[in-house]
Order: sequence, then C-alpha cells, then structure tokens
Amino acid sequence: MRAVRKSISERIVKVDPALNRPANADESVPEALVPDVIRADVQRSAPDTPQTRWQRIAQRAYELAQQRGFAPGADLSDWLRAEQEIDAADQQIQAAPENQITG
Repeated sequence: MRAVRKSISERIVKVDPALNRPANADESVPEALVPDVIRADVQRSAPDTPQTRWQRIAQRAYELAQQRGFAPGADLSDWLRAEQEIDAADQQIQAAPENQITG
C-alpha cells in the first residue's frame, strides 16, 4: 500500500495575521501555537562628524561640571571623562546586532 504524500501547500499551517496564530490554535496542543516574536530593526545613524562629536562631548562635559557645582580646576578631567563616555557609547552602538529576535 502506497502512502499519499501531501503537497507543500497542504502542509503549511495557515496563520491568522490578526491573531498571529493558527485558526485552530485553541484546539491544538501548546507546541502548535505560534510564539510571539518581536523583531526590532536597529537603525544605525551616520557616523559622527568631528563637529557633532565635539558638540556631544562638550554637552556631556558641561553636565559633569554642573554635577560637581562648577568647581574650578577639573575642566580637563570633565572633558576627558565626557570623551571617554561618548566614545564608549558609540562603540556599543556599532557592536549592536542589526536585528534582534526575542520570543
């Protein structure tokens, strides 16, 4: 006796786009449910120009000086710390994956 093979279109589970699950999901086993999947496309911005990088560092250095009450004598350390923070943040953005799938 020969087994009848189903075509590919007969084997595909139809998913209701509004519910993101098969029409008979309530009646089927939990393994048949379509998992909730979130896809986030991370948009990479254009690399900083020297001027925009300088502006971001200057803004952060000002915030650091403000946090310490604008006490004199730490301007350079504020600038260097701001530069380090901005560069570290930029490296994290560059290392981030383009698409993340969680479920």
